[in-house]
Amino acid sequence: MASDHKDAIRILVDSVSTVGPEEVDIGRAHGRILHEDIRSVENVPSFDRSPYDGYAFRAEDTKGASDDKPVILNVVGNIRAGQVACRELTKGCAIRLMTGAPLPEGADAICKYEDTDYTDTTVAIKREYSSGENVIRAGEDIKEGSLLAKKGDIVDAGLTGTFASLGMLKLPVYRRPVAGIISTGDEVVDADCSPGAGKIRNSNRYTIAAALDGIGYDAVYLGRAGDDVKEIKELILRGEEECDIIISTGGVSVGDYDLVPAAMESAGFKIPVRGVRMKPGMACAYGLKEGMVMLALSGNPASSLTNLQCICYPALRKLAGYREYEHKIIKMKLKNECRKAGKGTRFLRGKFEIIDGEAYLAAPGEQGNVVISSAIGCNAYGILTDVKAPVISGTYVDGFLA
Repeated sequence: MASDHKDAIRILVDSVSTVGPEEVDIGRAHGRILHEDIRSVENVPSFDRSPYDGYAFRAEDTKGASDDKPVILNVVGNIRAGQVACRELTKGCAIRLMTGAPLPEGADAICKYEDTDYTDTTVAIKREYSSGENVIRAGEDIKEGSLLAKKGDIVDAGLTGTFASLGMLKLPVYRRPVAGIISTGDEVVDADCSPGAGKIRNSNRYTIAAALDGIGYDAVYLGRAGDDVKEIKELILRGEEECDIIISTGGVSVGDYDLVPAAMESAGFKIPVRGVRMKPGMACAYGLKEGMVMLALSGNPASSLTNLQCICYPALRKLAGYREYEHKIIKMKLKNECRKAGKGTRFLRGKFEIIDGEAYLAAPGEQGNVVISSAIGCNAYGILTDVKAPVISGTYVDGFLA
């Protein structure tokens, strides 16, 4: 009996364990999943500095200053970014600073060039300043010991730059899981072949691999098996040895030549889920064996992709080390009418758009099991459960980004 889609998701999530760690160079870390909480090892910036071109001085020397009666300070130096002052600033003096230059010892305030009148040797300060005014303090960007990222976070461009600014050039991340892909079916030929009568090119191999790459996986093609239990079993056993998870397409319906579940059981897998009550993508079988998970998906291209993204992604993200691996449910408006609703759960693929500040799902009209071209550009799913068709445009539905 087919399982409810929420039950199927939970069974898979509870069945997987996260892969182990490795250390990588920061230049190869973008998109990887952190294996540890990361804290700052130092302050950024590491010194007090100027936010702009101006003058540094002692705030107490500006008492009583005004436009009508400015305080005149002697300019005793000039500091560019990357330089340090060669002397301590004393009473009645100022030092000219460039943006990013360190605050000289003895100074505790900064003013902009344009707020002063100046010569090569003096500067007129036209108002009172308080201690610390216009000073970027050490640690103002990042304080030593502060939490930068949590275990399970994705390394993005901001984190990469932050780690580099701290000199953290080796990062602890989860290794990229390896998924073994198996194609089945006597009707399937390689994509570089010219298919004869009754044959189809193997697009699933590439579709599944591309989807997996998007969530941090390396895909290994284990090969194609015909409609033969022994051939399929041999590929499954190879996948157990080489991979963290096995994903097959084809041979999971209820016909005479749908032999993948039998091959899974022959290889020692138990099958807690044999079909999911959903459209498209109902035909599937999920197998478990001593910590190994096998996802046997439909041979129909759109069906296999929908099942993978809607049911299997949470478990796959958990396996890869994501801290937030569940689908994040959001409200979206349908941009166009949907005529494919009805009993049970339908996952409506489409493009996520923001229009006048509202989230929309623009779903292509064709949602058939075999029409993989309708998935082009699609990055979200709407969830329709026991809804009578047609569902008019503007209707709010739950959904998630793929």
